[in-house]
Amino acid sequence: MGLYPFQKRVYDVVSAGRSVVLQAPTGSGKTRAALYPFLHAWEFEDDFPRKCIYSVPLRVLANQFEEEYAERADNFGFERSLEVGIQTGARPHDPKLEGNLIFTTVDQTLSNFLTIPYAISLSQGNVNAGAVLSSYLVFDELHLFDPDTMLPTVLHLLRMLRGVVPFVVMTATLSVEMVEALADRLDAEPVVLSPEEAAAIPSQEKTRRVHVVEEELTASHVRAKHKRRSVAICNTVGRAQALFEALQDVVSPGTEVRLLHSRFLQRDRTASEEWLRREFGKDRDNHTVESAILVATQVVEVGLDISSEVLHTELAPAASVIQRAGRCARYAGESGDVYVYRLPLNKSGNPNYVPYVNGQSEISEKTWEALGERSGDLFDFGTELEVVNEAHAEADRRLLEQLSANRHYLMGQIADTMEAQEQGAARELIRDVDSRTVFVHPDPDGLENPWAYEGFGIYRGTLFGAYEELDELACDMDLDWAMKTAVARREEESARAPTVWEWIDIWDKKDLEGALFVAVNPRLARYSPQTGFQLGVEGDPDWRSPIRQRRRKERAFAPYRRETFQEHVERMMAVYEFPFYDRREDRECLPLGEELAYAARRMEKVYDWPSGTLNSLARLVITLHDVGKLDRAWQAWAHRWQEEVGKLRGKDMSIPDDYMAAHTDYDGQDEEEKALSRKLRRLRPNHAAESAQAVEDLVWELTRREELLRATMTVIARHHSAGARGNYGSFRAHPAAAATLKEMVPDLNGEHVAWSFSEGSMARKLVRPHRHKEVLPYLLLARALRLADQRSQMGASS
Repeated sequence: MGLYPFQKRVYDVVSAGRSVVLQAPTGSGKTRAALYPFLHAWEFEDDFPRKCIYSVPLRVLANQFEEEYAERADNFGFERSLEVGIQTGARPHDPKLEGNLIFTTVDQTLSNFLTIPYAISLSQGNVNAGAVLSSYLVFDELHLFDPDTMLPTVLHLLRMLRGVVPFVVMTATLSVEMVEALADRLDAEPVVLSPEEAAAIPSQEKTRRVHVVEEELTASHVRAKHKRRSVAICNTVGRAQALFEALQDVVSPGTEVRLLHSRFLQRDRTASEEWLRREFGKDRDNHTVESAILVATQVVEVGLDISSEVLHTELAPAASVIQRAGRCARYAGESGDVYVYRLPLNKSGNPNYVPYVNGQSEISEKTWEALGERSGDLFDFGTELEVVNEAHAEADRRLLEQLSANRHYLMGQIADTMEAQEQGAARELIRDVDSRTVFVHPDPDGLENPWAYEGFGIYRGTLFGAYEELDELACDMDLDWAMKTAVARREEESARAPTVWEWIDIWDKKDLEGALFVAVNPRLARYSPQTGFQLGVEGDPDWRSPIRQRRRKERAFAPYRRETFQEHVERMMAVYEFPFYDRREDRECLPLGEELAYAARRMEKVYDWPSGTLNSLARLVITLHDVGKLDRAWQAWAHRWQEEVGKLRGKDMSIPDDYMAAHTDYDGQDEEEKALSRKLRRLRPNHAAESAQAVEDLVWELTRREELLRATMTVIARHHSAGARGNYGSFRAHPAAAATLKEMVPDLNGEHVAWSFSEGSMARKLVRPHRHKEVLPYLLLARALRLADQRSQMGASS
């Protein structure tokens, strides 16, 4: 199938190395528009990144895309196979972003670039940032990004990467003014479909009308308008549950009613989503019931490819209403009606806008006005744009002003986070998750680990609102306790000591403020696979939350084998230059040099560095990163270790005096060898910062640029720990050190290597994260060095 005109425009812009802010209606082919440049370049080996990271705000979207494109990749017929992967909290299948096409959540992408990764340890925090930097980036459903945290950080990231990384940012529901302003800010091309162009797309050949209803959404409204397939969307879980229960009492026996929201156990939610895709999907031959009604919350706004004849929704901001309307008459040739209802009143007699509070309530009212002027009219893409512009334009202008005013503060926050690897910054820079994990258990005092139980995410405000009701119900039932939380205590000072949880009764709303999780008395809550979790209703005293399914454990690494300094460098250089087959994961990884090549070339052009500079530096850091191991004391430890481990294994494993070891024989699964390692650990000096200090003058002679010197020094100093501060110990080179380096690098001028020095600090010589000219090459080279190091050992130990 050929490209639509807007897809061709996106391809032309992106394949030329520029970036795009795309706005197109739901179901028009935005995903294909974004991925086609990457897939085309993969097939024809064009000058383009060899990795694509596709970021979405919700896990369900990542799951959907990964399933779809993993199946398609098998049928594309590429000469070189395309590794499609997924990386989310629930499916951490590619923690080091080693696949070619990776679907992930925005949280994961941002945490990786900020060097506070969610999926790997902080000590490896500089491994994944280089993957983000060297990829083609796609950010989908931009309108769902939190405007106070996630959105500003994404925009700053893309501003940092302008000219180096091509990207596409896309949505169906931003105002035109916002699209154009973002494109200008990001030096990108705005691509906004005209109503005429959208109408010419076959999938848009459908009839949809929106009607406003001056009443609250009720079961009688849904029943009165129902045909074969209806969807009703409420803004809160509680109202969705009440509507679901009311519908069950009034619908005809032949109509199946289902409920979907965020408070289901994973197995039940998965089953409901499968039912929904089958009964509301495009292929009617798969339908098993004649008549079906879905009641849901915002969880169906994105990520579910379903369609209905009638859709009912409570009032929400225009962006959300339009996303919900996209689940009505979704497919070509269909017709449907969307009914928008007034919100119920709260205790103060005002519309209950929750969760759309603060500025969102004002947008909701403007949405009502805009829809009211068009009630009953044809609701096509042109009308959607008009409604979004009228409802969101003013708020978008304020947001843009706020982004401009806060840009220097944000820049400082991001730099500080990267410098200190402060994970607490995630709340301000990525997502402010103001929810508590709630689970049910009759006796939490006896629990060793509350995190072992599957819970339900409930916003703190909802818990505050339910507290008095729960407390009153507990008194009526003469219960000893209603809710409890726990504080982590350690019986010993050792970090390895197990955590002991001390359970505390929640006696006041204030006790909920600091609670990360809450245990609820089973008499005060109810769960069913049909309705989900309900708080504040009498429940089964024997029911409790199930234990979480454990994730698969990592396979144990094979024992390390000794290798010389030269052998180690040669193996690292091999995985830098050639594809690497990961036997543990049964997949082939790109050569590191190829993975990073596009970003390296673009960076050299942006900063006016000679062509090939970063490739040469990657090879240089691979060669020099372990110079600190050429120290007399380090080699003495290695030789002593070989003698002692040989005694444990019952054979002579000693090495000659002139054997310059980079690694020794070691089986981390053997308890005796682990004990020996602890015994001899004090004899083994550190070597990372020592390596950097030793070769500082040599790197300067080869680069003659301060930013590249800082980047290279930092890469070497932090090749074992991303948070290393640059403190080094004393160094005295082994007599064979100079000859070892000279043999590997014949042109090496040994006079520029410091063969002896006392302890000190090189903290002032490391990169400064607010200077992009230093931090970007550092992140790229750090990935090259650390993955080459790790893969060489996997190969050596396989």
